[in-house]
Amino acid sequence: MKKRSLNIGRWLVEFYFGYDTDELQDRLYDFGASVKIMREAMKLTEENKPNTGFTFCNPIEHLAIVAIGPTTSGAEFVDTFVHEIHHLAVGIASDLGIDLESETPAYIAGDSARELAQLICEMGCSHCR
Repeated sequence: MKKRSLNIGRWLVEFYFGYDTDELQDRLYDFGASVKIMREAMKLTEENKPNTGFTFCNPIEHLAIVAIGPTTSGAEFVDTFVHEIHHLAVGIASDLGIDLESETPAYIAGDSARELAQLICEMGCSHCR
């Protein structure tokens, strides 16, 4: 599992690439996830189905977790990453009271992707995987 942390404005976001059920459960707990959310996330990680992920946002503490499980190809990794980064951008923009149709959510997603570009290239390239 690879892990990266980013500060996005006043938010701390932890990105997990690959599922480590114990670590994710601990971090979800630390980040204030409800029991229901933790159960759903743990079910997903324990099933270890390919091409899945989840995003948890805690707007009170300005914390988020983005987790992407195993993927079957570089294209599937990119698809899952874009899907989850959308949830992250919406969560952060909503917390800030920003219009979701404005440019700001797109900048949140783009800035996050830029910061993770090397890892995205490695995970998204079928030759590098």
